[in-house]
Amino acid sequence: MRILIVRLGSLGDIVHTVPAQQYLAKRYPEAEIHWLVEPPYDQLLNHVPNIEKLWKADTKRWRKDLTSLSEPRALVSELRAQRFDLAIDFQGLVKSALLCRLSGARRIIGYQRKWLREPLAAWFYNEPTQIEDGQRHHVEYLLDLADPPRFQAQVSADMPLAIPADASRYVAKHLDRLQVKDPILLNPGAGWETKRWPAERFAQLGEVVQETLGIPVIITCGPAEQDLLDTIQERTLPDPLKAFPTDLLQLAALCRKSRLMVAGDTGPLHLAVALGLPTVAILGPAHAWRTGPFSRSDVIVQHERTCPHPYKRTCSEHFCMDISVEQVFSGITERLGL
Repeated sequence: MRILIVRLGSLGDIVHTVPAQQYLAKRYPEAEIHWLVEPPYDQLLNHVPNIEKLWKADTKRWRKDLTSLSEPRALVSELRAQRFDLAIDFQGLVKSALLCRLSGARRIIGYQRKWLREPLAAWFYNEPTQIEDGQRHHVEYLLDLADPPRFQAQVSADMPLAIPADASRYVAKHLDRLQVKDPILLNPGAGWETKRWPAERFAQLGEVVQETLGIPVIITCGPAEQDLLDTIQERTLPDPLKAFPTDLLQLAALCRKSRLMVAGDTGPLHLAVALGLPTVAILGPAHAWRTGPFSRSDVIVQHERTCPHPYKRTCSEHFCMDISVEQVFSGITERLGL
């Protein structure tokens, strides 16, 4: 039996899909499980067990260069040659559903229309799946798709990840250089502007943590978030908060050497939770029950007023991220038991 998982991105969604992939490996121990993903998330999945083969679909680059179709054509041809018995669309977009269909899989499972962000995706499934409604975490809904209509076994959001030695050495080298041990990680970035807590407040929080608790702080940012890091370090002169660049595996290694992460509803937060790092989540346009930290031990900080437009990329009101530094600092001391 050959199973194709289609979950192209993003980081948080990839992390949330791994429990379903692990369940499928347990349920079908003789099956080959393949995963179709966008770069750079393949570097992370390369170190997750029970994945027979990773296939890369660089759909963002394909859209930028519509003159060349040779790469996607070759990918489709190679996928069809695998003769998949089952393809599961864990993403629910037209592009992911289309790739499921083009794979030639005999059975194609995806959510029914009402559960899809892009309802047209349901046209490409031959087994649109009805799942049970309710306020449950994204991890649980993804597991439902692997075992509909509702996953009944014990749910875990843990991600088994074999972090390579070179990533661990890289992190250890930089922590030694900065003379930092067991830091608190502050992650100011987010894919959507509406999910970002102001960088200026992250700067204030970092200073308060170091001055009040005596715990060192490291800022974590993605390659496209240099402006956030610059703002934070400029605001904390003459002794700017420390940072060093990491890829996904190095970030995972840094999580293993830290004591807590503070972040919004973003991929690094979910990676930290999946690796067992305590977290404090600053949630604005997100339901805590859906995409907050899966661990009940973690702390969620929200505005006193409920966001009227959850999961919107733009918002004219956007009061929900107006959360004070004092509130977040209180969340840190609560999570650390101080």
